Amino acid sequence: MSKQNFNEFVKKNLDLVGALDGFKAYTGPKIVQIDLTNNCNLNCVGCWCHSDLLGNLKLKGEEKKRKLPYEIVKKLIEDLHEMGIKEIMLSGSGEPFMYPKIMDVMRLIKKKRMKCQIITNFTLVNEKIIRELVDLKVDNITVSLWAGTHETYVKTHPNQTEETFHRIKRMLQYLHSIKKEDNLPHVKIFNVISNRNYYEIEDMLDFALDSLVDYLEFQVIDVVKGKTNSLALSEKERESIIKQLNGLSKRKDYLEVPMSKSLEILDKKMHKMEFAEFGRFVKVKSLVNGFNYFLEDITCYRVKCPKGKFHINVIEDNIVESALKFVYLKKVCKKCDYHDRCNIDKGRYLVKAEFLSLIGFGSFYRRVSNESVSQGVYDSSVDPIPCYVGWIYARILTDGSVIPCCKAHLFPLGNLYKNSFKDIWFSKKYNEFREKAKKLKKSNPYFKRIECYKECDNLGMNLELHKRIKDLSFFQKKRILFEIKK
Repeated sequence: MSKQNFNEFVKKNLDLVGALDGFKAYTGPKIVQIDLTNNCNLNCVGCWCHSDLLGNLKLKGEEKKRKLPYEIVKKLIEDLHEMGIKEIMLSGSGEPFMYPKIMDVMRLIKKKRMKCQIITNFTLVNEKIIRELVDLKVDNITVSLWAGTHETYVKTHPNQTEETFHRIKRMLQYLHSIKKEDNLPHVKIFNVISNRNYYEIEDMLDFALDSLVDYLEFQVIDVVKGKTNSLALSEKERESIIKQLNGLSKRKDYLEVPMSKSLEILDKKMHKMEFAEFGRFVKVKSLVNGFNYFLEDITCYRVKCPKGKFHINVIEDNIVESALKFVYLKKVCKKCDYHDRCNIDKGRYLVKAEFLSLIGFGSFYRRVSNESVSQGVYDSSVDPIPCYVGWIYARILTDGSVIPCCKAHLFPLGNLYKNSFKDIWFSKKYNEFREKAKKLKKSNPYFKRIECYKECDNLGMNLELHKRIKDLSFFQKKRILFEIKK
């Protein structure tokens, strides 16, 4: 690698450089999560903050009303932009759309040309808000649903009615109907699986397909000891989930994803499993009127136009439109007597069969297959690799606390009411965390307040950076370390 190419590589991979250093950070995190408010209009049964099962631990009074002042949020976003942070996630202990200036926050993020993703229950979103989300080109929306039918939705959201569930579907369909060619926002439905909804895996898939969203993700419930243990999965329930998952590949709308060898660099089988893909499902409803989709087998698919003609080519788009694009011959189409009435995209002469991707499958399958899941232990696999989260992620709580990972509520490394995010991120205290997180096992007393073995929500991004480091040769690592020590 030439000197120029090496310098360019280092400039583009400063998070990796910091992780190799093992102590300092040379750039800001890849993503920052901001908890705007603790307030929420729902009481999801498994929520760590608002479930009625929590008893005296349930947020109430002033603590529930607490929110980050807009002036602090505004300064934070401006500081993050100056640091070169590319992505902000709006999420947290409450519902982001209960934050009074939520739209102003998203406008500011997009004005700064940063990626914006939001995690929401989607109950407070209306058509006006949806139109602005599309116009702003918000990048990703995660809808926390926890159900595949209205009966189970009410069961997992006790203060809601069946109509809420149906309205969410209508709003998701409306969002899809007004998306532009960039397909933004990408929409994911997120379902936390407990013993109150474990039997609805296929129903959840059908809801996602009917709602025309882009992604579907499952996660095992993370119980609060002594409070929500009653929601934990039994062995029979875990077996039922695995059986349901295995049955999904037999559906007629299932598309197989070619196996990837890109993760062979990882040492452990359990880490390769983390990124295992399942497949995709065709959203037949996304086809324009008059065109019919045929699946001959899991790798061969065809589309026939209203006049009985089949496409001449198929393009697979996994990046922007998440669709199979069936291309027709323009000069043939123009001669067709049905041309003027045909619904084909006359700019590109193609029709799309959009697909739904089941993401995070490897992580979910690994966790649901773990016998320790009923005891609330999910991620005993965190020790075999170093923890790099101190170089790639940070979370801001509603009280201004800056925490180093998603589960570190009791482990603040600074507070925005006292210091800027930049000062906190590059502080000695943060460097101490980075060094210990990379070198020490998580059984060390230093990590007691985080409970890393219980569930690591940052494991996926941690493994991604680990893979990038493993991809480097011995001499490349030596060269990087030599350069940064000069």
